[in-house]
Amino acid sequence: MLKKARGTIIVIILAVFVAGCANSKVIDKSNGQKIAAQKQESMFRLFQSDADLIDGALIALNNQEGKPDYIAAKTKLGLFIKEHPQSKWVGSAQSIILILNNLLDLQEKVKTESAAMDKANAEKAKLKKDFKYFEERYQAETVKLQQENEQLKNDIALLKKLEIQMGQREKMLK
Repeated sequence: MLKKARGTIIVIILAVFVAGCANSKVIDKSNGQKIAAQKQESMFRLFQSDADLIDGALIALNNQEGKPDYIAAKTKLGLFIKEHPQSKWVGSAQSIILILNNLLDLQEKVKTESAAMDKANAEKAKLKKDFKYFEERYQAETVKLQQENEQLKNDIALLKKLEIQMGQREKMLK
């Protein structure tokens, strides 16, 4: 078991050394100039084909967690256009990027409109509360004024009776 682990560690260390050596530049010394003839990529880096980049963007849009990652999709499509400008899918990728830009703009507008709507709903609730307060106050004043009005009617009726009685007493005293 220990020998197997040592063997695995040795293989990993050798792979790292080989990868480090594979990343050196090849220099062409012809004509006395030092020119990098070509850049060699690390053996661990995989070249992505145009189909891989498109698939990556579509996977970002069809996220299993439920929420698509539009920014990652835009980034992958932009990388695709940059790395494969002659691909037959460049036009489609540009269209998708344009659609994603429009979608992100619309999402931002929805957020601002939602915030404005929340503010309007809060103001509406405040106005309803104020209206209810003033309506209750108005109703209380109306009841109070109606009671005063009834009392005044009763007082007027009582005064008329008293005037009639006074008029009758005056007639009796004469």
